[in-house]
Amino acid sequence: MRRVVVSRSKTPVDRAQATALVHDAFGTTARLLSIHELTDGWFNAAYRLDVALGGDGAAAAPARSVVLKVAPPPDVEVLWYEHDILHAEIEALRLVRHCTDAPVPEVLWVDEATRLPSPSFLMSFVPGVSLANHRAEMPPAVLAQLDRTMGRHLAQLHAVTGEGFGLLSPDRPSHDTWPAAFGELVEQLLRDGERAGVVLPVGYDELRHGLAATHAALAEVTVPRFVQWDLWDGNVLVDPVSGALTGYLDFERALWGDPLLEIQFGPHGRVADVVDGYGSDPFTDPGARQRRALYTLYHHLVMSIEGAYRAYPSDPLGDRARAGLANDLRAVHEAGSSPPASPMTSPRPDTACRSCGAPQARMWSTPEGAARLCPACATLHGVGCP
Repeated sequence: MRRVVVSRSKTPVDRAQATALVHDAFGTTARLLSIHELTDGWFNAAYRLDVALGGDGAAAAPARSVVLKVAPPPDVEVLWYEHDILHAEIEALRLVRHCTDAPVPEVLWVDEATRLPSPSFLMSFVPGVSLANHRAEMPPAVLAQLDRTMGRHLAQLHAVTGEGFGLLSPDRPSHDTWPAAFGELVEQLLRDGERAGVVLPVGYDELRHGLAATHAALAEVTVPRFVQWDLWDGNVLVDPVSGALTGYLDFERALWGDPLLEIQFGPHGRVADVVDGYGSDPFTDPGARQRRALYTLYHHLVMSIEGAYRAYPSDPLGDRARAGLANDLRAVHEAGSSPPASPMTSPRPDTACRSCGAPQARMWSTPEGAARLCPACATLHGVGCP
């Protein structure tokens, strides 16, 4: 079933506007054959454009597909970190193509709001199907190989270093330290939630105190590394027959920071195979376990608050994330008071949650088969009740 994500952050584009952009990018002899909205995205609008290059004659080049991505309308309020992330993605894609062999789209044309109310860009079309829609059907061996490949590409991304910490967006500041950069991300998100009147099961000041307690762990990160941060299965494309990787999408949230921020190293990732491909254990720092718990809390805070700005018809992911915030904050405190341990080297007890390691979890039926999960992780995986 095709998923349609409705969000007021998406800028509508009609055929006449798309045709003008095609002419700007490829010349007036190019013809727009068709335009189809790609509805899986949650923030920026995206459209597949099928284009014939070179006119109608015998010399016409074969048709090709490109993707048009458009920033939100200028009058739509967005989260603080979402300001101008379209330009962050343009910079990120160019950087990744130059520095790694990770398969990502090529930026073909950038328009600074001359044809549309908002900036937009054209990029090459990457074939494939979303891993999120096909993971349950894929053999375990194919999935394991895919995760190892993703781990190898993540290692390449993390080898790219910057001059300061913070978002790639040119509209956002750079910081000398990771505690300052990540602290700003959390504080601005909390202010977004307070401004929109989002009610959380944990007090905003309690969350601020939780962040303050992690300063020493965050300070262990001294090199700003390229972090994709949004490489969940929905942004991974695979061949529908072989299951081989065909490309990665959505680099708009990329930043300079701590590699542990990647989703693959958190409770929703498949850590073992990813780390195998990564080539080293990213959990060796004394404060790594607490930082990873903090990043999980931050990720769920984003999910809890962003729905108020997107005006989704319904927000089940946000509901599930909010339901687990108290447990997330507790995990941050517990990680700070426990001896450092790597998920790769410290086996969990048979009764522990498969995702977060919480004790006394129970068995649940999931799309991947039976799994032992705590109530919070079961909720976030969509198999428990909030």
